[in-house]
Amino acid sequence: MDISEIVVGVVDVGAPKNIGWAIKFRGQDETGQNLDDFIGRYRELVTHHPGVLGFEAPLFIPVNRQLAKITSQRCGEAGRPWSAGAGATVTTIGLAVMSHVFEGLRKNLADSSFTLGWHDWSPEESILVFEAFVSGVAHAGKGDHHLDALKAANMFSSAYPDLSAANAVEETRVLSLAGACMLRAGVIVEEQDALSAPVLVIKP
Repeated sequence: MDISEIVVGVVDVGAPKNIGWAIKFRGQDETGQNLDDFIGRYRELVTHHPGVLGFEAPLFIPVNRQLAKITSQRCGEAGRPWSAGAGATVTTIGLAVMSHVFEGLRKNLADSSFTLGWHDWSPEESILVFEAFVSGVAHAGKGDHHLDALKAANMFSSAYPDLSAANAVEETRVLSLAGACMLRAGVIVEEQDALSAPVLVIKP
């Protein structure tokens, strides 16, 4: 399937005043800052078209490591660990933002399923959830959070369909925060054990 026929939605996670979002579909870009506006527009589009949904926040953390390494960075984070500084903050805020989004989508997408499995993803069958990793110099200017979301949407679009080659963080034993939020919201999740499923990470 051509990427232009897939609704690519991304939320740049932050406090309500610092949220930004972007949607790419059929060559058109839409951006905004109100999370409920994003939910409504994304829900409208994916009711009739395939979709992917990205969050610019860590969507999983590594588990079953040696004690000394339980808060160490994930393989591929390159000096910007999920557990420290901005990473720790956005990891926590991401739980609230993701939960709000999935709750909002469930109301009108009761029959739609979500997946974390990018290796064998079929756009016609489920909405793929992925992590956008936009950090450091890749960030847009202060207040331009919608531009970070748009950059992530462009990154995914450029990576598709060879998503495995684009995956930037490799961890096999994880606690999936995205899976936990989906299960709590009550959306349909393809994975039998969504709590332990790694997530596709796209970064510049």
